[in-house]
Amino acid sequence: MSPSGKTRQLLEAIERDNLVEIRKLLASGEIDLNGEVTIGEEYGLDDPDEIPLLFYVIMRGISPEALDLLLDAGLDLNFTNREGLGAIDIAIKYRRHDIVRRCKEAGISLSESRRKSGMTPLMLAAAFNDVEMVRYLMEEGAEINAVDKYGMTALDYARKMGQGKVKEFLESVGAVHQLYDD
Repeated sequence: MSPSGKTRQLLEAIERDNLVEIRKLLASGEIDLNGEVTIGEEYGLDDPDEIPLLFYVIMRGISPEALDLLLDAGLDLNFTNREGLGAIDIAIKYRRHDIVRRCKEAGISLSESRRKSGMTPLMLAAAFNDVEMVRYLMEEGAEINAVDKYGMTALDYARKMGQGKVKEFLESVGAVHQLYDD
């Protein structure tokens, strides 16, 4: 289902970081902030994806000010999809450190997984080669050698994905492999 006219206008206002327009559209009360938006139609895909508005705005680089407006209007930062994927996962993937910190402020665990796979935020940051995020998550208490349901640690993910910088960093702080022998 394509976004309604007002939702499409909101997405465009977010893209332009037009805070005045965002406020106006939110005040209309006609937008489901915790609904889904369709992506991929612009490419003529036969089967475009529907994703939560929350994920979309993180992916598209929403400004902190625009995010504040959406959160104040009812956007749920604690939302997770059927697979357990949440804002923290999308923020890590897109290197939105500011949103990861917002997740922490909202009480979202930076060390525990809500994903069915058991993949923790630290494992995800390792898979995406983000040493700064790995360091931050460890400072916030993430377990360096936690294991997901596939028996993999953050170091295993770094190795599997060929992420040399993170692999080197994790080894330097005592991380261990569960699946690989180096």
